[in-house]
Amino acid sequence: MNGRPPYPRVSPCAHCDRPVLRDNDDLWIHANLAYVCRDRWGGVTATTAAPLQPPQRL
Repeated sequence: MNGRPPYPRVSPCAHCDRPVLRDNDDLWIHANLAYVCRDRWGGVTATTAAPLQPPQRL
C-alpha cells in the first residue's frame, strides 16, 4: 500500500470548490473530468485541480 486512502478519494477543490479526485495517472482532476478550474460563469481560470487541505490539528 502506498500510504494513501483507497481510490477514489474525493475532496473539494482548493481553488473552485468543485469535487476533485485522482485520475489513473495519480493526478488530481475535477469530477467533470476537467483538469483546469472554471469560474462560476464557466470561464477557464489560471488554476488546476488541487484538493483542499484539511486544517492542521494542534
